[in-house]
Amino acid sequence: MKTIDLSREVVVARAAIAPPFFAWLAMAVSAIVVYTLTASAPPLGATTWQDAARLGTGWWMTTLGGATSIGGVSVSLAPSLILLVMVYSTHAVLRRRQVATWNEVAGVAVAQGCVVALIGVLLQPGGAWWPAIFGGAAAGALTAMWAGRETLLAWPWLGRAFPRTRLLLSALGVMTTAAVLVACVTGWSRITQIHGYYLAGAAGSIGLILLQLVYLPTVFIWAMAWLLGPGFAVGQGTNFSVLGVESAPLPAIPLLGALPAVGNGYPWLLAVIVVVFLTLGAVTTRRAVTALRDALVDAALAALFTAVILAVLAAVGTGAIGPERLALTGPVPAYVFGCALLIVGLPFLIGTLLIHPETWQFLQGKRSELFRRREQAAQEAEEAAAAGDAVVLGDAATNDLAGGGVLKSETASVLKVDGADRV
Repeated sequence: MKTIDLSREVVVARAAIAPPFFAWLAMAVSAIVVYTLTASAPPLGATTWQDAARLGTGWWMTTLGGATSIGGVSVSLAPSLILLVMVYSTHAVLRRRQVATWNEVAGVAVAQGCVVALIGVLLQPGGAWWPAIFGGAAAGALTAMWAGRETLLAWPWLGRAFPRTRLLLSALGVMTTAAVLVACVTGWSRITQIHGYYLAGAAGSIGLILLQLVYLPTVFIWAMAWLLGPGFAVGQGTNFSVLGVESAPLPAIPLLGALPAVGNGYPWLLAVIVVVFLTLGAVTTRRAVTALRDALVDAALAALFTAVILAVLAAVGTGAIGPERLALTGPVPAYVFGCALLIVGLPFLIGTLLIHPETWQFLQGKRSELFRRREQAAQEAEEAAAAGDAVVLGDAATNDLAGGGVLKSETASVLKVDGADRV
């Protein structure tokens, strides 16, 4: 009887359990520590450390797509730094385990999904936490696929498109970082002013700073959406975009002091971004030695992958941070996907097409053919003109001959008559 050896799958799945578990433990313990330091505060009332642990658990659930309830208010915006640490740790662990089969990927997905489900069932955090089960499984599967990409994703077309995708994401990352730095520098006075409203002392200030740091990658996601045009919302009725700003009363969060003021925006930045990616497409193609068809396919795939990745990041940066208006925060993933294709992918594809040697050979061939046709048309016109002149000359000669014969006949008749008269 044939037996199925699942030892590798079990080892890999067991290794994948640690990152989400320790991330949950860190957030739950942090919530308990904060509760311990502020337990005497009147607003806490009859709150216990178990309630604090459930609050930390619910907050952890938001990293994977769940929601938690704080004072009856639903909060679902993911602390993206925690998610980034979880994904990076999982990737590092799985790289050491050398993921090589799809069964191992499935094992990782099941393991991380089960960790989320078990913690949720045992602690019962408030809010709709159960979507985090699917988020945990999806994050585990994608991370495992990427960890074993040399074996699992060893498709030639993907290998050719990946360097271009990395280039597009790197360029956009540099521009996004520059936008965040400029926003922080220009809005620093507002940031410090809002921070000063909280008379929380040294410990409270440190806690407020740390709380904002766990959402720092979300700031970059919002800046990316701002650059590409669709923008992002901080509450219903607001939109912050490079094309313009529509604002409303905002929550007193220091980092929000870096948001641009209401105005018409900077539409010219879109033209700069288009030129940048057009240039990148041209430079990348000039260095490549592939055929035009392959270069266009690679550029199109890179544009598509980039748009998908940016849309996923936009989904991570979207969620609720409060009641009513604040239930809508972040960019719309579908809009980010479309604008990424239009602002990033299309210029990159056009740059690839314009600079490729086969394109220039085709254009030169068309130009030569056009010149040849013009010369041929001019030659045919000259020949037609010469033939027309010959016909005209022939007709004139015929007319002259016919006129001369009549003249001779008439002259002969006159001479004959004259001769007769003389006789």
